[in-house]
Amino acid sequence: MFGFHKRHRSLISIKELEKEDQLERLPGHQVEIDVDPFDEEDAVVSKDTARRTRNLTMIYLLFLAEAIMASSLSAQVAVLAPTATGCFNMDASFLRSISQCAYFTGSSAGVFWGWSADRLGRRTVALVGLVGMAVCCVSMGFARGFVAFAILRFTAGMIGSAVTVAGMAMLADVTQGSKVRAQVVARLPMIAFCGSLGPLAANSIRHLSERQVFEVLEKYPGLSGQLACASLVGMIALAEALLLEETLPTEPSRTSLQGESRDCEKAAFLGQSLPNDSDETLTLMEVLNAKAATPLPSRLTTSQLLTAPSVLVLLASYAMLSLHSTTFDILLPHISHTKSHDGGLGLPCSWLSTIELVIAFCAAARIFKLVPRVIERVGLLKMYRRMSWAFPILYTAIPLAGLAASSDRVAPAVAAVVSVLAMLVKATLAGAAQVLILLLILSAAPDAESTGTTIGVLSIAELFKASAVGVSGISYYLSSAYSMQVVNGSLWAALAVTALAGAMVTRKLRETPRVGTDIPEACLVWQGMFDSESEGEDERSF
Repeated sequence: MFGFHKRHRSLISIKELEKEDQLERLPGHQVEIDVDPFDEEDAVVSKDTARRTRNLTMIYLLFLAEAIMASSLSAQVAVLAPTATGCFNMDASFLRSISQCAYFTGSSAGVFWGWSADRLGRRTVALVGLVGMAVCCVSMGFARGFVAFAILRFTAGMIGSAVTVAGMAMLADVTQGSKVRAQVVARLPMIAFCGSLGPLAANSIRHLSERQVFEVLEKYPGLSGQLACASLVGMIALAEALLLEETLPTEPSRTSLQGESRDCEKAAFLGQSLPNDSDETLTLMEVLNAKAATPLPSRLTTSQLLTAPSVLVLLASYAMLSLHSTTFDILLPHISHTKSHDGGLGLPCSWLSTIELVIAFCAAARIFKLVPRVIERVGLLKMYRRMSWAFPILYTAIPLAGLAASSDRVAPAVAAVVSVLAMLVKATLAGAAQVLILLLILSAAPDAESTGTTIGVLSIAELFKASAVGVSGISYYLSSAYSMQVVNGSLWAALAVTALAGAMVTRKLRETPRVGTDIPEACLVWQGMFDSESEGEDERSF
């Protein structure tokens, strides 16, 4: 009763049908008919799986490129401060802190890049970031003063955030299901560790280039290492330009779909009318297809996300985590060489870089192996809440354990082992908590059109990482006025209080946002579906 029954004359003549019948009797044609359709489907599925694996590999290379650039720029501190021989040099430590502050401040530009990734596409933003990172690596090699170094570090943070935000949005696009997404995101700490090997390669190249007599390298001693960084980033950029595919969903054009040629026999069998401008009769399917051209869903804006309670709580929790975790990392060169009875870690300064490298690998390996399993058994939000309470306990237990291990009855090697284990636990907890935060922010995005903007909002927490340099600056300033035991005890207390505040915030955290309170109802698209089996033949809305 809803359609117009029409007769359609076949456009295939009887002679053509006879020819087709004769062709089917030929041996060659019979071979084509005997082809199993399931084999063709398996081939298509295999090809699609290979394409997804290749695209996922390209996305991982984005994070590797950002890690290579960040670690290579950090190695430039040794070039600007050649007298920095160990942890005792406060000038070099403060210079390293200021450079990291500039980088983190620039990384807050991820808010803009997230908005651009939803409008311009993830691939475009990622390629722009890769080219900019290669330019930053080369430019950093010509930096000789502190002001130029800080400005370039700020610029590198801005450009690097484009690659990070675009890569996270792509991971959200290509992963379906919480289990698969957890496994994919848990690999990021290991990728960051591989990128941290950049300073070792840069230092090796710089030492080898010192044997060669080049006037440019004598004037700019850090240029050789930065050229190696730019070469690696440039090769990754070239590979991404050739192999990386866009993951942002695009709406198909209605005009192109209407202009496509249709099979006349199939149209007649389904009761559809042929495309004819003079034919005013439409079937039910054509009417519903015409109504299916609903407007595009409204993209969430940055202001809407910043006023959403659940997003604000998630941002506050990540800001607290970033503050105390980054403060610990910045203060590590300061407290590592201090004796245990003074609130330090009691580690030889010459061993610190090697210990950090080994700890980073072990922590990344544990995160990759255990985090997906624990999420599957315990749950994402419950695991993150429990982990947030572990940080204040850890920051309280480390100095107490150091005092207990510094007694005369305990060998100095025992204090060093306890300190290394404490650093390993902290690195594992911090890396796992960051993975959980990323999974929570990915689950908070309502659709693909708002994923980049949602991830970009999380970049505001980078400003709290930058503020961690203030804590280190205060500690360096007070170290000359107060005893080392008082300064280190105050630092541990500040870390414990900050971590405790972050644990309190996670109590109000939700795993997914709510419609109305977090996501405006105007951003939802209601679509109609005809229920052919209902007696009333009404139209239902979803």
